[in-house]
Amino acid sequence: MTNIKFSNNAYCKMIFHAAKYPHCTVNGVLLAKTHNNRDVELVDCIPLFHISINLTPMAEIALMQIDEYASKKGLIIAGYYVAPENPRETNFDKVYNRISEKIAANCGSSYVVIVNSTIYTVQKGKIPLKIGLYSDGHYKQCENVSVSDDALNICITGINDELYNKLIDFDNHLDDISLDWRNCELNEDFESMS
Repeated sequence: MTNIKFSNNAYCKMIFHAAKYPHCTVNGVLLAKTHNNRDVELVDCIPLFHISINLTPMAEIALMQIDEYASKKGLIIAGYYVAPENPRETNFDKVYNRISEKIAANCGSSYVVIVNSTIYTVQKGKIPLKIGLYSDGHYKQCENVSVSDDALNICITGINDELYNKLIDFDNHLDDISLDWRNCELNEDFESMS
């Protein structure tokens, strides 16, 4: 049985991405320290798109840059997340994306996270995530998921303070390359709030 742990950065950025664009489907990738089959720590997340999540050339460029960034940090791309604009879409097959397939091809398996985050759900302190392990073309739901109380509190405070407006996804970066898709400023905010 695999234990999956989300850092403050990984959890809050996924939720903030969905909160910033509640009218859109959003997606991104999850970075981890090298993982084994028993313990996975997802330490960061890189928000990708909110305009067209299936834009292949842009996704390839983004993944190449993210892979280079991750390798410099000693991390790997270990998963894919999506927050469907329709919060009732919680079926892994409906949120299937070639990005998760590509990640699995590169690292043997990948985690797919469906974020069902309405602001109400987050403010109630619930963990609005459904996680599956994607391997050999199939999804297996993961049950042992942990998010620290610290991450939940940062998320609630950030939602209330509309901190999610600071989040930069790759679409924003493509519109203005001076915007940093790594979200270093937001990471510093999370650190100061913990």
